[in-house]
Amino acid sequence: MGAFRRWFRAVTALALAASGQACSGGSVAAPVAGRAVAVGVQAPATAHSANGLTHAIVGFLVDTPQRAALAASQGIDATILYGNSPAPNSALAKALQAHGISEIDGEISSELQYWECHRTHTVAPPPGGRNDYCHNDYKPGVDSERVVLHDVSVELDKDATRPYVRGFWVLDDWPYWDYGSAHGLLQKIHALIAAKAPHEPAICGFGAELARPGKINWESGLAKNYSNDGCDMVGWYIYAPFGRRKPSNGQDLDWSMQSLLPAVGEGLAKYGWSLDRAPLLGIGPAWSGRYGERYYQPGLSRKQMQTQALAFCSFGATTISWWAWDDGAYKPKTKTPETSKTIAAGIADGIQACKNLWTSN
Repeated sequence: MGAFRRWFRAVTALALAASGQACSGGSVAAPVAGRAVAVGVQAPATAHSANGLTHAIVGFLVDTPQRAALAASQGIDATILYGNSPAPNSALAKALQAHGISEIDGEISSELQYWECHRTHTVAPPPGGRNDYCHNDYKPGVDSERVVLHDVSVELDKDATRPYVRGFWVLDDWPYWDYGSAHGLLQKIHALIAAKAPHEPAICGFGAELARPGKINWESGLAKNYSNDGCDMVGWYIYAPFGRRKPSNGQDLDWSMQSLLPAVGEGLAKYGWSLDRAPLLGIGPAWSGRYGERYYQPGLSRKQMQTQALAFCSFGATTISWWAWDDGAYKPKTKTPETSKTIAAGIADGIQACKNLWTSN
């Protein structure tokens, strides 16, 4: 829990500071928080669940025309972007459409984080006084549910006119001392989506962390934000431990997530989740090596990436994804889908493993 929580706190602060820049190619930090998965059977999508995202291959932060061309060549057909969705006449929107890449708008999750950040500086301060979820109240004007819903409504009005927007990433990292505070607000946001973009899913993200075999690194309290009236899909982002000061090949980690996936599923099931109610988007890491100023991310080998993708899809994920084609903490020596043939090959192997499962079911 310690290493994971340090990652959660540090990276969330970066994400809050940078989330508005992602669509213009600016830096943004990786998602961080609890994590898990389990083995199950592919479930049918419900009427307002995955919609056109069933069997989609999603890459986070495909945020420039150049990255759109690269990601498309690697099999990506959808991307999650933080910040406002790109304008119809922008170079990015044109490139995404030219390469057949849909957008999942992540601005709603950013708006919720601004609101929660304000809460942690006012009505829900952290125990002990140290606020590592967000060091500063980045947008103090986002100070009520009314403001959040207004801003979300404005974003949805724009997205409703943009046919390349095919879903909404509505929930991301959350502080461990304020579990469940977004539960009711997510239901109100879902009602707005149903009214303004009725065919596009609201995707709630829940994070966890890879660990040694038999160990589970997942904050079960994160599940308190979930409800069937707030989430059409769930995205489980499960990465290697953050904060290592020396390079690691990641061989000590259980990439099959045999204990982790069931734990996350059981945690969410307490609040009504099941694969048939909210289909699963499995999200793994596509970066390793030097990360930030002092840290190293473990892995990655083709086998590790394939093993994780196969575990997600064997558990029942009907959509697969990787973080990320851009990240503000990437350094020249960071291995990414742009710079590493091994990672690019791991993505291809993961895609093929999932497609083989999907076509056999």
